[in-house]
Amino acid sequence: MIRHSLSSWGRLPLGLAIIGFVLGVLFSFLLPFQRASTMRVLITQPSAAGLDPYTAIKSTERVASSLSELVYTTTFFDNVLSQNKEIDTSYFSQDKQGRRSLWRKTIETSIAPGTGIMEISAFHRDPAQARLIVDGVAREMATQTPNYFGYNIRVQIIDAPLDSRWFARPQFGTNALIGLATGLLLGIVLMLMRNLRGIGE
Repeated sequence: MIRHSLSSWGRLPLGLAIIGFVLGVLFSFLLPFQRASTMRVLITQPSAAGLDPYTAIKSTERVASSLSELVYTTTFFDNVLSQNKEIDTSYFSQDKQGRRSLWRKTIETSIAPGTGIMEISAFHRDPAQARLIVDGVAREMATQTPNYFGYNIRVQIIDAPLDSRWFARPQFGTNALIGLATGLLLGIVLMLMRNLRGIGE
């Protein structure tokens, strides 16, 4: 009886985990397939030379964090597209809210902790377009940063665009693992509820 109960207990979570895994993979196929192009820029503050290293790094990280948010503004978006006529603007031809949402999904930024290095990635179905967009973002950032923060802040491009070899999105592995974990947790919750109900009866 105990062995049968343990077997039943494990079957439901396992079954739901497998279903969640499969649904995660199937869901990935519904998403647009996109390639990525990535560049890196170096953010420096010549005026921070007299500060202790910890304060200087934290100050640079704050500037980098602000820059990463400025990338998603409408003004920045408009400047990038206007500076490079080869970017397919029809890709973003939606209402204002939809255009802003798509731009936020197109660009990703990340800051390496303890450094002034920011990685910028652009995602697009066409790798050539992804390359044009990420290059435009990096150049706009390098050009406009003094206007945002003053001439004490500099942004230098340190890496040329690097295209992903395979599709960067959707992330099949991540989606499958999320589906598996969700199914497993749901199965455990259902089993606990069933056991509690049995005890109550």
